[in-house]
Amino acid sequence: MKPVKALLLGAGNRGMYAYGNFAQQNPGLLQIVAAAEPVIEKRQQIQKDHRIAPEFLYTTWEDAFVKLPPVEAVIIATQDQMHLGPILAAMKANLHILCEKPIVPSLDGCHSVEKAAASFKKIFMVAHVLKYTPFFGKLKNLLDSGRIGRLIGIDLIENVGHLHMSHSFVRGNWRNTAESAPMILAKSCHDMDMLAWLAGSPCESLSSYGRLNYFKAENAPAGAPKRCMDGCPHMNTCPYHVSKIYLGTNTGWPVNVITTDLSMEGRMKALEEGPYGRCVFHCDNDVVDHQNAVFNFTNGVMANFTMSAFTMAIHRSIVLFGTAGEITGDMEDRRITVKDFSSRNIETISIAEPLGGHAGGDSAFISDFAACVRGEGGEGLNMVKNSFESHYMALAAEASRKENGRMVKLEEFRSK
Repeated sequence: MKPVKALLLGAGNRGMYAYGNFAQQNPGLLQIVAAAEPVIEKRQQIQKDHRIAPEFLYTTWEDAFVKLPPVEAVIIATQDQMHLGPILAAMKANLHILCEKPIVPSLDGCHSVEKAAASFKKIFMVAHVLKYTPFFGKLKNLLDSGRIGRLIGIDLIENVGHLHMSHSFVRGNWRNTAESAPMILAKSCHDMDMLAWLAGSPCESLSSYGRLNYFKAENAPAGAPKRCMDGCPHMNTCPYHVSKIYLGTNTGWPVNVITTDLSMEGRMKALEEGPYGRCVFHCDNDVVDHQNAVFNFTNGVMANFTMSAFTMAIHRSIVLFGTAGEITGDMEDRRITVKDFSSRNIETISIAEPLGGHAGGDSAFISDFAACVRGEGGEGLNMVKNSFESHYMALAAEASRKENGRMVKLEEFRSK
């Protein structure tokens, strides 16, 4: 069959590298034949990478919909606050939709998309890619097979990693709720999606606590300037000094986010002039750096979730508590341990090293989207109708956090 021809909206990290790289490596499945990107350097790079005709290259997503290029699908990889307009425009144009998570960052936005999507007949999938990882797929299979009896509880920890926090959520695009989304939605709607999927039931009620503890002006060491490169006296001891993160030999993520010119001169210029050169204690960030939430599902499963910036590595760890056994695992270690109460047997399952980002979830998800669009019997795990629960959970948890852990009933919250 012919590849899916797509319009890419946004050539940032996800647009350029997740979807762009996949299209380059799998031209028989997906081709990016048109793109909209406001930053001229990124626009030129995406055009070069995919040999996009000049007439199908746009500055804004609105321009692309004035006279649509010959595409059947749109990939929405703009900033979170910019998703609603392209979603509604793509529906009106009757295009298949692949949308980055979160779908939209507000309760009203969720209501608008959910209402519009109810009668939308094309494929509409959301990039909750963890469902497509071999790790979480195996966990789901173990639960569904009854290996640990009836599921009673879940403990899920998202270890954001101190450097990822500083890059994306202190200096970067997701640092400020007004410009992006609350941390638990922008970063952890993946995890909300996983909790609901593994629990196998809608969420009934929840409570959450969290705050911005550390990355604020009052914690700046004495004499720290506004920008790291302005002679900071704490360069040697501060783990967040930009020279340690962006001026080494690595030119992949997160370095390739700060500029398209990855020469030492280009990176220096970006740090001297751009947002990624700021001291982590002197930014305009307001999203939390540590948050806990407790969820009660309608089938009786209870879940604890922790998101923390204060970890060395980026990884997710999980414990599943069952009536007949226990499962523990770490996604990045690619190891799952199943403990059977009756036999006392302990089985360790090693997950093969995946290809691609998000522990293999990115490529598997995009492949499934292409299969669904092409009518090849894709799984369609992340159809938009299955993604709203995670968003309502995240938004309700944020509301609870703001009210010092007030218990929120999800059905009442989502129907506001």
